[in-house]
Amino acid sequence: MGDTRLSMWQERWDTNTIRWHKNDYNENLVKFWPVVSGGKSNLRILLPLCGKSVDLGWLYRQGHTVVGVEGVRQAVDQLFCQEKLEYNVRKVEDQDGWVYESVDKRFTVYVADFLKVKSNIIGTFDAVFDRGSLEAMKYEDRDEYISVMKTLLKEDFSYHLSGFDYPREAREGPPRPLSLDVVKSLFEGYNVNLLESDTGDDLASFQVPGMKLNTYHITRK
Repeated sequence: MGDTRLSMWQERWDTNTIRWHKNDYNENLVKFWPVVSGGKSNLRILLPLCGKSVDLGWLYRQGHTVVGVEGVRQAVDQLFCQEKLEYNVRKVEDQDGWVYESVDKRFTVYVADFLKVKSNIIGTFDAVFDRGSLEAMKYEDRDEYISVMKTLLKEDFSYHLSGFDYPREAREGPPRPLSLDVVKSLFEGYNVNLLESDTGDDLASFQVPGMKLNTYHITRK
């Protein structure tokens, strides 16, 4: 996301219009983490467009190393405040942003445009938890998002993706729809497994008949 696109999210944080933020751990993360992690410990996990998600803290307290990327700095300030971690902040000149890092170096968030992150700066990852990130991207930015993401994945990666499934013409978004066919097209050449398709009461606020929340697990073939 460039400065123009980031400005929309900056405005939402400035006005505290962040209805996507949840104060509780993501139910799908907790439910399907055994599948995504494969029971492995000490994983290095990426959370793109993480905001101040409490899910970073949940994964951190499972003993993993978490790395978030977020375009709005005040979201990251709030995240580290709520997690009550000792941390350091430094400028990252090569990425035109900042990095917040806990003193034990297992909880890190880069303040940066995700479409400009580089693997030689933020590293590569065993797992990804993508909730509210890909689905927030404009349609024209999706291919670039996936291209960047692929450079950050280790050979034996595991990718948890949440996405709403509804007719594209039903609403403008975000969140923008991620049907199974769309996800398979974006991740062509990878295994895409639909873990769950939920039509629960939580979706009623969107006022889109038939809307579903899909949970995907993506791996390399």
